[in-house]
Amino acid sequence: MKEKEFKISDATILSAHDVDSKLLVDFYNIMFPDRKDYLPKIWKWLNRSEFYKNKIPLVILYNNRVIAHAGMIPFNILLNKRQYTVAWFIDFAVLPEFQRRGLGIKLSRKWMEFSDIHLALTCNKMSMGVLKKCEWTQNFDTYFHIFPILPFNHPRLIRNLPLFLCNILNKISSPFYKYIYSKYSVSIGENKFYDLNPDILEKFTSSSKIQSSTNVVHAVRDSDYFSWRLLNSPDISKYSIIIIDDVSLLIKLCDNNYSKYIDILLVSDLSKYTTIRKIIASIAIWARKKGYCFIRFYTSRKELSGYLRKSLKSFVRNPVYMYCSKGKELLGKLKKSNWNWGLIDNDFEKFQ
Repeated sequence: MKEKEFKISDATILSAHDVDSKLLVDFYNIMFPDRKDYLPKIWKWLNRSEFYKNKIPLVILYNNRVIAHAGMIPFNILLNKRQYTVAWFIDFAVLPEFQRRGLGIKLSRKWMEFSDIHLALTCNKMSMGVLKKCEWTQNFDTYFHIFPILPFNHPRLIRNLPLFLCNILNKISSPFYKYIYSKYSVSIGENKFYDLNPDILEKFTSSSKIQSSTNVVHAVRDSDYFSWRLLNSPDISKYSIIIIDDVSLLIKLCDNNYSKYIDILLVSDLSKYTTIRKIIASIAIWARKKGYCFIRFYTSRKELSGYLRKSLKSFVRNPVYMYCSKGKELLGKLKKSNWNWGLIDNDFEKFQ
């Protein structure tokens, strides 16, 4: 049967666990070529498949080919003292020759049967169009920070500018940021970095308990969540915890093909603005000596974002995220609520 004769009724939606692994890898290699070296190895972990008893992620099978894929990162949230299931929409793709045939909408609607609440971050235009047709709501109220150390070694710049020019511009600009960070930093050494293990994670978990508040969406980061998200992570060796003045930061030391950088995944107490600023500035001074180029931080707290941006001169953008719910009453509550997110709660973190 030729693809132009394709009928949507001939395609079957299955769990990725129920198809030949080679077919899944072939699809990943075509649609996600920049991650082909590691995505086939970590897809079960990344999608937290055991959360829904290996019924996820979803694929569409046609003529013994995987032609579409919808991944998810499921977890629980707490809203007004009640828990709900939630899932981030990730790795949503349809093979080019099968696009614009209704597969995306069909797959999205099946995907939405799993959780009470559905989330997606920074979709491309095609994915966003599909989700809008499924009545998803947009939100711009989150803040993604870049704290520069060597500003012109950011991947977006170093990929597009000659290396010698980046080096010259770094020499001009980096002393300014060193001066900014030095105003707020304290000296930190290797003894301030704690390797991630169950004992130190338990202390971190105890210090970052959810403070119940009305109309605030909190991710439930319990022991099951941390076991999956951190202790079983393929990148566990890259995680560390830094503790200063009773505030703990969970960080990841990253190194890609273009630059070294640091992710701040989670902060134990987001109310202590001056201490958070102190720790970020201190990490920046330490990182400068180690050859790191920038620090990333993500928050939904507008006041904290403004405070850090003003004092540390960070670059900030507002990623679009979208959400939806099967229940109209719950959707109404979500629209009136604030969302409490960190970098740990979505798929901005890259696994290599």
